[in-house]
Amino acid sequence: MIVYDARQWTLLMILRVHGSVFPKGLCWALPNACIAAVLHWLLRRYTPDADGDGVPDAIQNMTGVEEIWSGYTFVLGFLVVFRNNQAYSRFWEGATLISQVRGEWFNAVSSLFAFTSRKPEKAEQVYAFRQLLIRLASMMYCAALQQVCDTDADDSLQILDTEGIAPGHLEFLEAANDQCEVLVQWVQQLIIESHDAGVVDVPPPILSRAFQELSRGIVTLNNARKIKDIPFPFPYAQMLVCMLVVHWLVTPMLASLVIQSWWWAAIMSFLVTGSFWTLMHIAMEIDQPFGADANDLPIKAMMKDYNRSLLSLLNSATQKSPTFALQKPTPAFVQSKDANLTFHIRKRLIRSSSEEDSEFHFRESERLRNSEAFPRLHTDSGSGTPRERTFSERMNAQEAQAPKGADAAEGQEPSDSKLSVAEESFSAQKPAESILSRGFIEMI
Repeated sequence: MIVYDARQWTLLMILRVHGSVFPKGLCWALPNACIAAVLHWLLRRYTPDADGDGVPDAIQNMTGVEEIWSGYTFVLGFLVVFRNNQAYSRFWEGATLISQVRGEWFNAVSSLFAFTSRKPEKAEQVYAFRQLLIRLASMMYCAALQQVCDTDADDSLQILDTEGIAPGHLEFLEAANDQCEVLVQWVQQLIIESHDAGVVDVPPPILSRAFQELSRGIVTLNNARKIKDIPFPFPYAQMLVCMLVVHWLVTPMLASLVIQSWWWAAIMSFLVTGSFWTLMHIAMEIDQPFGADANDLPIKAMMKDYNRSLLSLLNSATQKSPTFALQKPTPAFVQSKDANLTFHIRKRLIRSSSEEDSEFHFRESERLRNSEAFPRLHTDSGSGTPRERTFSERMNAQEAQAPKGADAAEGQEPSDSKLSVAEESFSAQKPAESILSRGFIEMI
């Protein structure tokens, strides 16, 4: 995939050849322009002019041809746009589905890491379970990518090393018709065996989440496979190419007849023909997003990124939640040095940071106290008849029932504080270095 800065619109992008469809469009546009120029010269030189007005007889007999040709061009343009829309949809659908497979399976592995036992006597078994799980997960995603993309023998994908896995199982996997389905079954069997042995120590309803994510991943993978297995319908493709060829043949003829200047005839033929064929090649370029072409998805980079994510789960810092010592009763704004990763956290109760905010929230709270919002039925002490109790009455009743000294309780705000509900965002830098595997092997 070609990575570029979409915010910069410069002329340098026009001059870029790698991944561009301009060279393919030029292969059709340049010959068409030359044909238009030659036909224009031949028409003006050898076509008879019976009335001697300087206009060849062939041009005078073209009444109605331009209107019919404009209708043909409209239909062709509609089909080309339709073809591009379908190719664009297939491209983004493929990118979305394969990313969803990655997310589902990584979440399943991450959950299983969290579900493992914390008992000291199970530490060795937990370690072996995690090591085998990430290797199977790496091979599973590799097999999934190989099912949807066209890769040559020299474009094999990297997986985590398979050292320690029984050779007989690896031989069976290599000869399997669908390696991904076999690996999914191995992972599910590993989960059940580890749960029976106490290595995965969570209740079955919670453990079912991992199975659900594995199943959603394989279903999503099958949806992505349809993009590779089911091409654009042949009748559409055949008719579109046929109409483009007819357009390529007729355009220089009409341009040489209706345009008086030979170089304008060549230029217009070049632009019209080149535009149609360039759009056609764009659709052909992005129709299959899985592969090794310049505009295909970065399959190798996706595989390497998945392996790094799996290896990060083995880090001891990842396997333990961070310790926290409460320093302030309420969170405050935090400015990160790097804004590579942004989290949005809903803070329930925060103190106003300025006098203006305090005055505003004080006025709002007073307005709510004095309003008649949220009426409730209340019985008068004198008459005994039910009536609606206002919001202010309910608030006063709650304050009267509150125990004395509650404001001084640990972890609570003073009762005279002005509290508000807000959303803040702060940025947290991802780890600069990922733990890389030293044991990558090539898997076809």
